[in-house]
Amino acid sequence: MQACRSNKTRNPIARRGRGRPWRTSLLYRSLAALMLSIFSGAVLAERIVILTPKGPVEIDVAPVGPSGNLNSVPPPRSQAFLPPTMYSAPLPSGSGARALGMAGAFTALADDATAASWNPGGLTQLESKELSYVFRFKDETQSHRSEDPAFRVGDDRYDSLALNYLSLVYPLYFAQRNWVVSMNYQEAYDFEQRFTASPSFLRASGSGSSRAGTFQDTVTREYHTEDVDMTVQQHLTTETSSTLRQLMNQEVVSLLDFEQSGVVDALSPALAVDLNNRLALGAALNLYRDGYLGSGGISSTTKAQYSGYSHVRGEVDAWRQTSGSYTYEGVAHFQPSGSVPVPYDLPFEGEGVVEPFTEHDLSKSSARYRIEGVYEEDNDYSDFFGWNTTWGLLWTPAAFLNVGLSLDLPWTADATMTKQIRHQVTTYNADGTRILQEDRSDETTVKDVQFDFPLHWAVGTTMKWNNDFYTMLDVSRTHWSDFAFQVEGEPAVNPLDGAPHDESSLDDCWAIKLGSEYLWMLPATEIPLRAGVGWEERPALDRPDQYWSLSLGAGLTLGRGPVKCVIDLAYRYTWGQNVMGSLVPGQEALETDVAIHEVYLSNIWHF
Repeated sequence: MQACRSNKTRNPIARRGRGRPWRTSLLYRSLAALMLSIFSGAVLAERIVILTPKGPVEIDVAPVGPSGNLNSVPPPRSQAFLPPTMYSAPLPSGSGARALGMAGAFTALADDATAASWNPGGLTQLESKELSYVFRFKDETQSHRSEDPAFRVGDDRYDSLALNYLSLVYPLYFAQRNWVVSMNYQEAYDFEQRFTASPSFLRASGSGSSRAGTFQDTVTREYHTEDVDMTVQQHLTTETSSTLRQLMNQEVVSLLDFEQSGVVDALSPALAVDLNNRLALGAALNLYRDGYLGSGGISSTTKAQYSGYSHVRGEVDAWRQTSGSYTYEGVAHFQPSGSVPVPYDLPFEGEGVVEPFTEHDLSKSSARYRIEGVYEEDNDYSDFFGWNTTWGLLWTPAAFLNVGLSLDLPWTADATMTKQIRHQVTTYNADGTRILQEDRSDETTVKDVQFDFPLHWAVGTTMKWNNDFYTMLDVSRTHWSDFAFQVEGEPAVNPLDGAPHDESSLDDCWAIKLGSEYLWMLPATEIPLRAGVGWEERPALDRPDQYWSLSLGAGLTLGRGPVKCVIDLAYRYTWGQNVMGSLVPGQEALETDVAIHEVYLSNIWHF
């Protein structure tokens, strides 16, 4: 920066030539130079003092660099809101009113068209062509409890009506053996789940940042009076630092609604053959898809409306330290006095050090804001496909005893997952009369995913007390420890909590089912009466949940010739207490009582 010179022009040499003694002028200049060499370096904080031949002159020193703090309190913004994640395992769907009227203890009986799903080896007991279909109605109530007063829950109830089973059976005789071919449609897995809650969230978070900078500049100051004209150049360095500390407390109350739906269906061509008079072998090829009959794919929706307040406290702590040096040059103007009867100018110059001085500023702010938001997350699965085989053996070691074995092999399904998240949050002033900020986001992600479904096996016996009365017992195990979910490019996870599968797998689950059937023979028809009781484990974190069931069933046969119609009706009541604790991970105080009412209606035509 160029110094601005005064418009006044004074030439001391020229004035000296006006008859004034050189020695007098030289004496004054020598005395002035001596005074400046002794006193001109005096510096006070934020100013320097220069002693000129006409007396001391004070010059202000200001820090160089930005005038504001390097950090500033950001505008109001609500903390990110994420509703709790829901996890629910798909449940295998049983098939047929006859089997489920006996609690599903059907592995060693398996003497109708639904044998393709229970034990394909039992298909060889069918002696005529059959067409059958089964409808299912389900009503489920979940009564939730939470010891956490901030996580308010209540009851959820939902129902559904669906085609449970459809089959066509064709027996034939070939190579001196009985063969049976069937084509079957069946519900395989049910993903349906509902959950509502009113959780309150109290979040506290702190944040901080620090910034520092060094700024250098040369500042030129001009000083003009009747006595002195002077230019001062300050060569300054300012080191600046500021620290931002912010604390946010947020109180949010939300209305949470989670809905998951979808059924995995299977088309299952099956084949069975009598290996001899006592042993039959069967197999079914299961081609799994979602929504074979237009029932819709697997999907889940999470909706949350929330509102509350944020209290933000901010503090900016700023420091500036300035140091440097300066140079100056100027002219002092003397008026006639004493032995010097005419005015004259005396030039002077010098330099000095700006001793370090510090500025400190601590600013605080506090504000309260109101926030309102809507969060929606949709997960849709399309192109779901997988396959496996089900194998079955039916052995009759004695006329009164059957032994059955069924093996449903593990399988993998591929699908495309589309995740869409929509989030809108508005920040108001404390009384809600003015919008301070509004944020909206809409994000869609499409990825390939993979489900790994578990191995299932069952062993059963049938004790025939006579031709009209028999009892069945089944024991089965589902290897839920193999159940996994994997997104393209990511490791496999436990589908119930999202943890890495190799660190958090589920326990395998057992089931025991006991059923009985009595045939009430009438002259024109027969009426079967059925009952059953079951105990089963269902997958959950830490340990499986336990459920019990009671079943009742009855039927009616119309016609005794080659063409006849069989109608079966079954009712099953399933309940579990203190279950579904893993539905919302992190909510350890959440417990649920479940009550499920199911009605199955079958119609079988023999021709």
